[in-house]
Amino acid sequence: YLFFQEHSTEADEDLRAYLPEVEAVAKAGGPLRMLDFGSGSGRFTRQFLAGAGIPPERLRLSLVEPATNHLCQAVEELKDVTRYPIEGGSALTPEHEDCFDLILSNHVLYYVADLEKELNGILRALKPGGLLVLALAGRGNLLIEFWAACFELIGEPLPWYIAEDLEACLIRRAAPYRKEPVHYAMNFADTEENRLTIMRFLLGGHYDKIPRRFMLELFDPHVEAGQVRIRTSHEHFSIRRSGG
Repeated sequence: YLFFQEHSTEADEDLRAYLPEVEAVAKAGGPLRMLDFGSGSGRFTRQFLAGAGIPPERLRLSLVEPATNHLCQAVEELKDVTRYPIEGGSALTPEHEDCFDLILSNHVLYYVADLEKELNGILRALKPGGLLVLALAGRGNLLIEFWAACFELIGEPLPWYIAEDLEACLIRRAAPYRKEPVHYAMNFADTEENRLTIMRFLLGGHYDKIPRRFMLELFDPHVEAGQVRIRTSHEHFSIRRSGG
C-alpha cells in the first residue's frame, strides 16, 4: 500500500474532494463528534482534519479499525488533534447509535464482511442531520478492472464490494445520497517488480492464484516512455441523515 500511496495522487484528490463537502460541519460552533470508520494508521485522518481546520477543543474523535496494530498507530498518530481521549475499537457498538455529526470512511467498505449490515450500522451511528462521506471505486476504475479480469480468469466472483454494490444498498434503503467522480493519476517506473507490487496490493491473499504473466500484461497498454501512467477515477458519496 505504501508504494501505491507514494506513486499516486489518490489521497490528495480525495482530500480536495472531501473538504468542500464537510466545510459547513467543520465551521459550525460547538462540539463535533467524528468517527473514522476504517482509520488504518491514521495518516489520512490527520490530513483530513488538518485540511478541514477543526479545532482540537471542538473535536471528539472515535476510530473503528479491526487491525489492532493499525488502531494503536492511529491513536498515537492522532493524539494531538483533539483535547479529549480518542475512542478506538474494532467495530461499531449499539452505544454509537445517533452519536456522530460526521463520519469518514475512506476506501474501506470494499473489505467488510457484509456491506448492507455495515452501512446500516454506520447510518444509524449518525446523529439526525449528521453527514457521512466516503470513497469507493467501481467498475469505471482501472484497478477494479484489473480485479475483475483476474477473478474472471480463475472463475471466481469478486471477493470484495465495489461502488456499484454500495449504490444498490443505498437505493434499497431509499437513502438520499450524492455521488461525484474523483479523478487521480498513478505513475511509476515500468519494471516487473513495480507492476507486481501493485498487484500484491490489489489482490492481497489472492495474489498467488493469478498467473504472473497475466498480471504483468495488464499494465502493457499503460506504458509511456518507460513509465506506467494510469489515469482513472473512483466515486465519492455523501449521505446526510434526515432530521436535525
